[in-house]
Order: sequence, then C-alpha cells, then structure tokens
Amino acid sequence: MIPVFQFRANRAVGVAALTLLLAACGSGTSANESQPAPLNPAPLTYEYSIPQQTGDGWATGHLDDHGFNSEKITDMMRRVVSGEVEGIDSVVIVRNNTLLLYSSLRTRLDEYDEWINNRSLSRHILNSTSKSVTSALIGIAIDQGYIASTQVRFYDLFSYGSYAAWEWRKGQMTLEDALTMRLGIYWDEWSVPYGDPGNDLYEVVTFKPDIAKALLDRPMESHPGTTFTYNTAASITIGQALENAVGVPMADFAYSHLFQPLQITTAEWGRTATGLPNGGSGLYLEPRDMAKFGQVFVSGGLWNGRRIVSSDWVESSTTRHVDVSWSETSGYGYQWWRDDFEFEGQKIDSWSTRGYGGQYIFCIPSLNLVVTFTGHNYGTSASQSPFELVQNYILASLENAA
Repeated sequence: MIPVFQFRANRAVGVAALTLLLAACGSGTSANESQPAPLNPAPLTYEYSIPQQTGDGWATGHLDDHGFNSEKITDMMRRVVSGEVEGIDSVVIVRNNTLLLYSSLRTRLDEYDEWINNRSLSRHILNSTSKSVTSALIGIAIDQGYIASTQVRFYDLFSYGSYAAWEWRKGQMTLEDALTMRLGIYWDEWSVPYGDPGNDLYEVVTFKPDIAKALLDRPMESHPGTTFTYNTAASITIGQALENAVGVPMADFAYSHLFQPLQITTAEWGRTATGLPNGGSGLYLEPRDMAKFGQVFVSGGLWNGRRIVSSDWVESSTTRHVDVSWSETSGYGYQWWRDDFEFEGQKIDSWSTRGYGGQYIFCIPSLNLVVTFTGHNYGTSASQSPFELVQNYILASLENAA
C-alpha cells in the first residue's frame, strides 16, 4: 500500500498548491485538526434497509436477494457507525448492477471542501482516485480517435516548443509510460514529507504554475517504461495532454462523455493554477456516483447497456503492467491498482482506485461486485481498513450465504 508521510502545511503556497499537496495519495497528517464542529450527531446504531430510488440510474435491491448474508453486512456496518472501524464517511455495495447498500455517514465538512466551496456532505474529495477517472477519459479519447493509441510519444501531445534538459530518452517516452508511472523522469514525492522543500510535488506546485510544463522540463533518471515512480504531477499532465488532444476543456469533455451519460450531476474538479482540472487528486463525487464509475469497469465499459468506454480499454487499463508487490497490491495498470483479495480460498481477479484518506472503488468482475468507501483517515493506518472490510465481511458474506 502507499506509504503515509506527515504533512506540514505552508499557507504561502496558496489554495491551489494545498489542493495538490494534501489531496495527493500518500500525504500526511489529518485535516481534521481545523475541522468545523459536527453538523449532526454521529449515528450510534445501524439497521439495514434497501437503498432509496432517486432516479439516478440505479436499480436497487436487498442484499439477501443477491447472494449476501445481510446479517454479516449489518455486523460490519455496526462496527463502522459505532467508530470501532474509524474514519469511514460512506459505504456502497453494488452487485449484479443493482445498488444494495448505500450508507452516508459523514457529519461534517472539512478544509478540503473549502477548495471548491462544497457544502454537500454527500459530495467527497476523491484524492488519488481521481487518477483512475483521468485514465478513463484518455481511453474515451482513444476510442473516439482523438489520440491514436497509448503508444504515441508523450511529448508529441504537447506544443510548448522547447524543453529544458532535453535528451533522446524524452523523445522515446510514450503515453503508456505516463499512465503506468514509468516516465523515467527524475521525481520524488514520497521520501520527503509533502509540504517540505525537497518534495518534488511541493516544489513544482509552489514555484511552477504550469505543472505539465514543469514536469516535462525535468531531467531524466532512467529509460522510459522501466521504473515505477509514483507521480501525481504525471496524472495532472496526462489531463493536459487530453485537453490538448480533444481541443475542448477537460472538464467539458468529462461531462459530455462520462458524467452526463452516467447521470452524474454534481461532479466538480479542483483546479490547478492554470485552471486545468486536477486529474491527479482533485475530483469530487458522491458515493453513489463513484459506484457508477466502478460498475462501468466491471461491466466491460457499459453503463445500463450504453457504451462508455471500450472493453479493450477496460482490459488494458486494469491489466498489471507493473509488478508492485506491496501490502494489498500486486501491480499497477493505467492509473489503477491490482488487488490481492481471496474468495473461497483462491486469489480473485480484482482492481481498485485508491485515494488518500480512504477513498476507494473496489471492482471484482467475476462476482459482478463493486464496493466503494469514502473516509477521513488522513495520515493514519486506519485508511487501509476498507481492505479488511471487503475481505472479512463483504466477500465472507458471499461465501457464507445460502
């Protein structure tokens, strides 16, 4: 899993920089230190009920009718709402393209909401789960012919004219190298705390308004396609490449080709200093809509029978392109993580989005299962508790169901 580092905010970097630094996967201490008082008392008990129909495209149903033991899921939710499992703001379970559980537990807004003036407890910053959405937009652009393939040279997607530290290896870098975070560019946003001088993301955001140009100007360290280096600026730069290729603002393209077809009406992006949507860590969605995005990938690119992205893109972007043998992780695809869940004693094919503080979309296609979480476990190991809940409660509930 992604390491956690302590963050010490420097107000001088301004709102845009803080958005990038604090929301980047792997940054540090809790934003709760300055949170406003709770808007509502935290719930202490839980009783399961079928999710409401809201006209947002979801069919709804009962857990028991889709292979779950609802009592075991209720036990899990009681642990969550009582605070025994800390810091979870929402849980969604979808199976067979049917919304079976929707629990929104959030009782307060925090400083992340200030960055887009969000006043809805349902809408949540996704942090690095945003990266997977940016990747999907690239897939849609390829499907529509705006980008030839993932093998196009990455620098050809920009028109800055000249670049610092140019060398032949930059000319060999592909879009796939960027999607798999194997650019070969010298970059380090993990070994130095976010917010500290020497952290490359901090340095770029603080001193370089155009993040894409700043990244492309950096020197090379290795040959493209060889070394995985986690890089939030690369995801933002992919968003700039998308905008360049499609010829319309990235937010407009996302609305027309992803959010509107999924009946997502409240999506909003935090922006970089140049106004580009922060495709690395700045998307805000509601949990029911997060699950729609997961369902598209579980369904091979479809939402309620409508083609959103090609099945080839779903397969390519969730394939393990990089061997990353960390806790709960077996690899990395096109801005997607590969998971290590077991079902009935066997490893099961699954992948996920992962965002700092506990923003997850888990996809298990063989079970037609999508599970999402949002949370506020910023800078604590509790942010990994959803892995335990999926393995020990949600999958176990299916194992034990009659």
